[in-house]
Amino acid sequence: MKIKIALLGLFFANSIMHPIYADEYVTQLEADEVSINPIIEQDDVKVEAAQEEAKSKDLIKLGAAISMSPAMVYQEKRWSSQNSIGAKLTFKAEVPNAWCNKAAAFNIAASCKEKKTTLSSATITIGKMTTIGYGSTIFSYEKAADGLLISPGGSVLQIKNEHTFDWFRIGYAIEKPIALQVGLFDKNQPEEKKSASKEQEKKKEGQGEQKDDKEPKEPKGIRPNKVDQLTEKERFFKVQNNFPSLGVNLSVIRDDLNIGLSGLFRFSDYTHSTNPDAQNLPNNLAFTCGGHLGIQYQVIPKKFTITGQGTYVYGLGDYLPPLAAVQSDRDREEMCAAYYIDKDKNHLSFINAWGLGAALEYCVTPKWTLSIAGSYLATLEDSQKPGFAFLKQWNLIPQVAYKFNNHFTFSGGYDVNREFRVNETKDKAPVHKFSGGVKFSL
Repeated sequence: MKIKIALLGLFFANSIMHPIYADEYVTQLEADEVSINPIIEQDDVKVEAAQEEAKSKDLIKLGAAISMSPAMVYQEKRWSSQNSIGAKLTFKAEVPNAWCNKAAAFNIAASCKEKKTTLSSATITIGKMTTIGYGSTIFSYEKAADGLLISPGGSVLQIKNEHTFDWFRIGYAIEKPIALQVGLFDKNQPEEKKSASKEQEKKKEGQGEQKDDKEPKEPKGIRPNKVDQLTEKERFFKVQNNFPSLGVNLSVIRDDLNIGLSGLFRFSDYTHSTNPDAQNLPNNLAFTCGGHLGIQYQVIPKKFTITGQGTYVYGLGDYLPPLAAVQSDRDREEMCAAYYIDKDKNHLSFINAWGLGAALEYCVTPKWTLSIAGSYLATLEDSQKPGFAFLKQWNLIPQVAYKFNNHFTFSGGYDVNREFRVNETKDKAPVHKFSGGVKFSL
């Protein structure tokens, strides 16, 4: 009754006399709702279908990048040219409710460099917490600056678990370690005469002289160092690498700040004997470890970024790029993690190293970026090492990059690098590298 009076008053005030009753009004509203609902329901179905289609597109992501970096290198008063061509392919897929109502993400990446193709990662992450597969060691820093000598690297098989509490994250992992290699350091032995004979051969080839196969070869000297190959049977120290490595990572993750503190502990068992046919030898245990701290702070978000890193390793030099490169150099065959000086003793010595590094990146415009990075890596003094052994190394890398569009990036830079030996008379001259780069990415 109150509704009818109110409606009559409303129409009377507007000088429109049209009687309408409440029951009829409600009935009309219900009819209109019935006529409108199908349209709303159809629109909702279309929106949901569009959202599901968008989600399905995001479930699988493919990526590709190819880069070419020509360079000119100057060292020892000589110029040489280099050209590095590489490509990276990535595949990411997400499967909803794959495990206990948790989504699973697959991540596969492969790196191609000229004639060599390597699998850099192949992992599955369940619920953004547990990662299983082949990926970067937990010892590495996710925001590491490019080109720093002290950034730990290496891909290993692992099981990693991470817990996130707002801005704090803790992770721990069990990993297959990088195989520990050992070798002989004997500074009392003369250096091999191999390098001199090689230079003579190069001179002869340059003068057009052919090498006579019947010419007697000069006897090789005894090397003052030699890396023991894991496949060789006749070696005094046989490292088994049966134990997994344990790693832990503590992180602070905020919009403008990222801090990562990681530690790695490697346990390597080995046997020792001067008799290659000896059996049932007792196992010895070698313990190596290391720590790394990385801090990245965006002074001006997406414009000015500072990155700082520091590391210390005890027998984990094979996780650091410069020392790992020294060990893989067969012309030098220098150990970077562990060595022995007496084949009759089962004692191993471990190489300690520490380093610092920093990088500044400034986006002058959305397209132009200036950056400079530098680092320093040094090993502790060791009287047992021969004169040519690695002592310390530093580098400095200023660079400029131009982002033409979302797919093409052009860059140019200068890299100066120098390594010092235990005996300063054996130091090498600095390496000056002027390089450019073109990167295409999808």
